Amino acid sequence: MFVSLAWLWGGAFVAIEMGLGSVPPLWFAGLRYLLAGAVISGVAAATGRFKPKDRNEWLSVGVVGILVVAGYHGLLYLGTTVISGSVSSVIVSLSPVLTTVAAGLLLADESPGIVDGLGLLFGLAGVVVIADPGGSSVPLSGVALVFVGVALFASGSVGLRALESELPAAALQGWAMLLGSLVLVGGAVLRRESFPVHVARGESALPFVYLVLGAGVLGYLTYFELLSRVGPVRVNLVAYLEPVTAAMGAWAVLGRAPTTTTAAGFLLVACGFVLATVENPLEKLGIGGSEEVVRSDLSENGSVEIHYAD
Repeated sequence: MFVSLAWLWGGAFVAIEMGLGSVPPLWFAGLRYLLAGAVISGVAAATGRFKPKDRNEWLSVGVVGILVVAGYHGLLYLGTTVISGSVSSVIVSLSPVLTTVAAGLLLADESPGIVDGLGLLFGLAGVVVIADPGGSSVPLSGVALVFVGVALFASGSVGLRALESELPAAALQGWAMLLGSLVLVGGAVLRRESFPVHVARGESALPFVYLVLGAGVLGYLTYFELLSRVGPVRVNLVAYLEPVTAAMGAWAVLGRAPTTTTAAGFLLVACGFVLATVENPLEKLGIGGSEEVVRSDLSENGSVEIHYAD
């Protein structure tokens, strides 16, 4: 599920860049999530509970709809009008760091350990290498827009976990997409963007369909399922893999081959990903030294917790 999500969302950066050549940004994002939200809402209504039942669940819809759908994607699309999709994906790679900071402030059980921090540093180093800040001129306005969007995404992920909503993932996604699309369309009207009559025809058609059904419907169903299983810090580490899949997609579709510098950055990102996600990676490599088991406890969920002494 994790690798599939990386491919779905990495490919979305290529599709966004392709579609923005002929469609205004906020209309593009708003129409995408209006259609995706309608599909997901239909699935949710047909397969289980759809309507939020209390204040906490409505708050969850508001957090995801405004911060994750409207805030993040609106700023991402606006930023990608002046920088490439590949550069946008690199900036989005910072979301694990921002999510870790937000989770540390709001969720006591999500505080990162030393190895997690080392993994995040490796990932940041890879992001810097991939971005190659000294190699080309990247408009700071585009970088700033995408960065603020990523901060909203991270805040929304942690806020949703803190609310502990019991609303099914499909229902939450459907409501949030519909709410977010209304905010995005409202922004498009305020910016006086022209309505894209031909969004489903011509060169924008294929990217639009992919963004609605692939990255939108399938991608977010996968994301919320992972969020419920592993928490916001670990699930947002998917952003470390998105520059890899985005670069490979740009190579396959746009003919933009990755450079040696990019490949080196990918290796650093991979190292950071392993350190931040694999449990006790140093011990598994035989680096942790000898240890003696001093006690074992049975945790509340039935798993055995082993405690060691060096």
